[in-house]
Amino acid sequence: MFHKVENEKDFKAFKRTWRKVCKKQKWHNDAYSPVGVKYNLTQSMSSRFPFRKRDKTIGTIEFIPYFPKNPYSSVEGPDRYSFSTLPAIQKNQGRVWEIDKLCLATEYQRKGYFENFFFVFEDHINTYQPKFYIALMEKKFYRMMRMMFGLAIEGKKEFIGQANSLIAVIFDVEKLMYDTKKVETIKKMAGIKGRASNEGMGKKQY
Repeated sequence: MFHKVENEKDFKAFKRTWRKVCKKQKWHNDAYSPVGVKYNLTQSMSSRFPFRKRDKTIGTIEFIPYFPKNPYSSVEGPDRYSFSTLPAIQKNQGRVWEIDKLCLATEYQRKGYFENFFFVFEDHINTYQPKFYIALMEKKFYRMMRMMFGLAIEGKKEFIGQANSLIAVIFDVEKLMYDTKKVETIKKMAGIKGRASNEGMGKKQY
């Protein structure tokens, strides 16, 4: 279903998938942060050899530890959004992460695969204990995140460009995780959609 990028092979798959989507969507391809935590969303593919599994990367996401003057920041800057001015971000700066390079390959969009990103978020949340995620997010992904996470996702400002619109987003992780009923509902729905649309996809135990 997903795995953390931990070797050169994984990183090549990450870059290949992200670049392909960037080119198609005419997005700017930001530099890769050396301290970013990257994940590949994957699908198990059939193989000529029955006991050999082959995973195809169908989506990517990167989490970057946030600090305002980070040269690899994709959210903070003169032409971006001043998250650093928000009191909540100032108070919790050590527990803030940027969301970057969130994409799903075109051929897998609108087929129930996006919900599998929940398990990526869950893994990162359990490992790094963030308080907030922040992002400049393409509008359609922002809408999907709102549908998935509800009021924990807040859009602060819209930036309208020639090719697409970006939403400055703040995601209150603790607000979501304290709502245990909401979390269980999301996990149930993600699991149902995953089984319905990802026939044969490898599963990760939690």
